[in-house]
Amino acid sequence: MDGCFVVTRGSRMSAIRAYILTEIDNPSLCLADVAAQQGISSSYVRKLFAAEGAKFATYVLDIRIEKVLQILTDPESRSHSISAIALKCGFNDISYFNRVFRKRYGCTPSDLRYGRRGLDVWLTATG
Repeated sequence: MDGCFVVTRGSRMSAIRAYILTEIDNPSLCLADVAAQQGISSSYVRKLFAAEGAKFATYVLDIRIEKVLQILTDPESRSHSISAIALKCGFNDISYFNRVFRKRYGCTPSDLRYGRRGLDVWLTATG
């Protein structure tokens, strides 16, 4: 087996997650991109996520919405609009972003930012 190597599922998933993190701000990031970058099929990427009880799209959405939350709760980011933050984190539809954020955290992004909902939302989400 000269020149051959075996890639384990764990190391493959680590590489996939790392790639997703580097591309998370790209709104067009998709399963096919990840598969192509890894040199595997889209169905195999789906199977890898399924083996962990997850879905690719849900994983990407979770990473994006958590990134928005981190930025929104950072006092240094007060000068950035909420829509600019959402766009920076890979959301290209602000209405969709607002629905997802409200469903996840029980308040709007502006409620959290302007103190109409306290850090308890953030602590619950991260804690």
